[in-house]
Amino acid sequence: MRMSINLASRPFRNVALFYFIFTMAVLVVVGLSFYNWLNYVHYVDNSRDIREEILQKEAALRRQGHAFSYYERAIEPGKVEELRSYADFINRIISRRKFSWTELFNHFESIIPPRIMMVSITPTVEEGRIKINLRLIGDGYQNILDFIENLEQSPVFFSVYPNTEGEKEHQGIKRIDFKLQLDYFPEIKVSE
Repeated sequence: MRMSINLASRPFRNVALFYFIFTMAVLVVVGLSFYNWLNYVHYVDNSRDIREEILQKEAALRRQGHAFSYYERAIEPGKVEELRSYADFINRIISRRKFSWTELFNHFESIIPPRIMMVSITPTVEEGRIKINLRLIGDGYQNILDFIENLEQSPVFFSVYPNTEGEKEHQGIKRIDFKLQLDYFPEIKVSE
């Protein structure tokens, strides 16, 4: 039989586990507080930068507003239409300049059937749209229909409409003379 004898005036209790848990809890609280303080400092710096950027953009907007009102007052009311027509003229010239004959012929070369001959191509550039009038000569109606179908399936040609059609003798052979009108959008790239 075993007897436990405690000669201390107070009983001995092992509190090391309590102090360990308490110390860990204090360290976690201090760590989280430090992390939150770092985030706070970071967000304060960011908000200061954003505030400065907003002030700069507002100042630039005010300057542009003053410049706009100055130019608006400087232009005489009668000159506005003249300037608008001049700008439209320049825009049409730029649109025509962007038109690439090589790219257009490359598109036609990839879809034209072998028994169709092009007689004339007349592009018209208006308001950013390119309309093309084609005059072609073909051996038979099936070749013409194949060409129209190829145009409609192409990603760069839209709204294909036949204008006129008639028979004509070309180099001693009866051929079909026909005209087409279509829209051309060269910005759409054909995947190869």
